[in-house]
Amino acid sequence: MPRRLADQVRSVRRKRRYNVRLIKATWPYSVHEIAELLGVHKNAVLRWLREGLSANRDRRPFLIRGDELARFLRARQADKRQKCTVTQFYCFKCRAPREVYLSIVDVVIETPSRLRLKALCSVCSTLVNKVQRVRDLEKIRSQFNVQELEGEHLLGSAHPSLNSDSGNLR
Repeated sequence: MPRRLADQVRSVRRKRRYNVRLIKATWPYSVHEIAELLGVHKNAVLRWLREGLSANRDRRPFLIRGDELARFLRARQADKRQKCTVTQFYCFKCRAPREVYLSIVDVVIETPSRLRLKALCSVCSTLVNKVQRVRDLEKIRSQFNVQELEGEHLLGSAHPSLNSDSGNLR
């Protein structure tokens, strides 16, 4: 049974990043072709034209150079990016770079070369994460009060404990 159109529209996530590698630099695109290529509505492309995307408006359909479209989308995506300093984590609830609560972080070594820092946001107390290199551990220790997490992953232990009733089914 097909879903209603309103349900389909709600279930589709809005794209915020576009694959600019699909765009051919020397190719002229119409508004409709850009909409099909990037999977957006043609009104979104028309809004981009109002926001500064340059096009050849001598005749219809408007033609947009591929390199100009790629430049516009890269600049648009770069403007939304927020850089964090060494002591900041990006909080998804606050949608901003934030300091951690009392400079306390937990360290989880994920691979021999990568570790994850876990902490609480100083504003909203949400769990924040940051992936770093293991070789930067000394710099991390100088910036934060580090607590290392002990414990093994289920796959890493010699005798994994499975908490299920599947062993009792015979």
